[in-house]
Amino acid sequence: MKHILLLPRTQYWQWVAASQDYALQFDVNLTSDPNTAGRHFYPGQTVTLVVAENAYPLQGDIVAWFQQHYPQAELDLIEAAEPESLRVMLAERVENDDRFGATSSRTQIFEADWFDEAPIQLAWPTDYPVVTQPFGANPDIYAYWGLPGHEGLDIRAPMGSNIYACADGEVYDVHDRIDDSHPYGRHVRIRHANGYRTVYAHLERVLVSKNQQVKMRDVIGKADSTGNSTGSHLHLTLKRDGATQGGYTHFPKDVLDPTPFLVFPGQERNAAAYPWPLARCLAGVNGRPDGSLPQLDVDVVAQSGVEAVKLSMHTSQADIGRLKQGNPSLFLMTRLHLEFGGRAMTASDWAAKVRSAAKRHYDSGVRYFEVQRAPNLYSEGCYLVWPSGAEFARWWIDAVNMLKIDLPEAKFGFPGLSPGDQVEGQRMDAEAFLQGADAGLLAADWLGAHSYWSAEADIDEEAAGAFYASLRRAYPDKMIFITEFGNVNALTNPAVKGREYAAFLDSLRQAPGIGAAFGQILSSNGPYRELAWRSEDGEISDVVAAVAGRASVPA
Repeated sequence: MKHILLLPRTQYWQWVAASQDYALQFDVNLTSDPNTAGRHFYPGQTVTLVVAENAYPLQGDIVAWFQQHYPQAELDLIEAAEPESLRVMLAERVENDDRFGATSSRTQIFEADWFDEAPIQLAWPTDYPVVTQPFGANPDIYAYWGLPGHEGLDIRAPMGSNIYACADGEVYDVHDRIDDSHPYGRHVRIRHANGYRTVYAHLERVLVSKNQQVKMRDVIGKADSTGNSTGSHLHLTLKRDGATQGGYTHFPKDVLDPTPFLVFPGQERNAAAYPWPLARCLAGVNGRPDGSLPQLDVDVVAQSGVEAVKLSMHTSQADIGRLKQGNPSLFLMTRLHLEFGGRAMTASDWAAKVRSAAKRHYDSGVRYFEVQRAPNLYSEGCYLVWPSGAEFARWWIDAVNMLKIDLPEAKFGFPGLSPGDQVEGQRMDAEAFLQGADAGLLAADWLGAHSYWSAEADIDEEAAGAFYASLRRAYPDKMIFITEFGNVNALTNPAVKGREYAAFLDSLRQAPGIGAAFGQILSSNGPYRELAWRSEDGEISDVVAAVAGRASVPA
């Protein structure tokens, strides 16, 4: 293409969504990599560059960086603080049919563009709106095949899930051999109007035949990882006849970036579609780590007005009864958790050790159980009991299957992870762990998420307070419980924390498929004591009054 739009890497897909109408109107290629934008520059191409605070941390001043590394690139600058601001500015360009925001001689370059003729719109081809490898990524890997980068989009698609046609068209080729001799494995190719073609690769089964007519969102296959692939997903390639020869793409074989043509699906379903009879997110709090439940904690539960409490498996049946006596409608969840103490433990041994405690809570009316905690932390078994997310998923499934014998009506949750990148000696990268643990997440009755932040600005960041949002995209059909949340900055004033907690709970109140959010922590003389809602000497934190006074508390 002769026009590329450079977007910030942080929250990239929100920037993509904000740019979509503009990209479709003017057939603009999208990227978050400044080198990709600059490397494929040639005379006649313009780089529209979104300038935002800390948008390009490796390059710093992005304009100065372009002037140094690609001095011949013609830059079209847009200053936008966040995706919504960009959406408004680009909408004005679309409305005025003005690619660069002000009529100039540059627009003449594009007036006769072959691409301006009926650009295609592509429906999302899976049930999971998550891109696992963007277009043009990893040029060092794809140089082996003579490609300047990844020649399509890799999109989340668990094994056996549906693959849909992106648009109306005719199936012109099907590769359905069981020998997986093609790098794409089993795959389907569809020809659409105006010379566009799509390819759907790495399928488990092909459900269409050559020369068959298909409609947008028809099921054409089932997902897998056949061919040159590791892990079930869909590889989607978009082509348009003549694109390479015409200079509209720097990729061979007429390959285009599908990103600007895709219509991203809604990321949330209606609340009624989730298996949660209360149809709202409950405000909750975690009990003491040691399982005890002093009367002072029972009082804090009442004073804060929380509707849910997450218990340690060591909490006694008598204490559970006392808690429910104060509020019979209180929702209770139990975490089944053991410290490994440097020793590996099989799923069978673990289940045998927690079974009696789980049965006592089950007999007391508890039906929701979280199995272990933060399994991507070294201190919680990562690399000791399970070396990867995939191994944990197998361990988790085995443990749950054993517990189901005695707890047939229980709902078992995949535990919340410690959100964030790899920290050697402490944490495996959360996203990498999740990808490997896919089988366990799919098997779970519900998913746990941890939401922690150190500053108010981080509450909405997916690597901190909003990690649950990435789970929702990856698993749109699953109930989610935020099993831990809190501001971990010990220097934050408790009144400020309380305001943040109240706002956080309010923002989740009507969020579809979020069952409850459990703050850290009623009280503690050990873990998370800096986050305690009361001190060991009985002093009540300002957090309690703030949570009790939140705006959405029903009358």
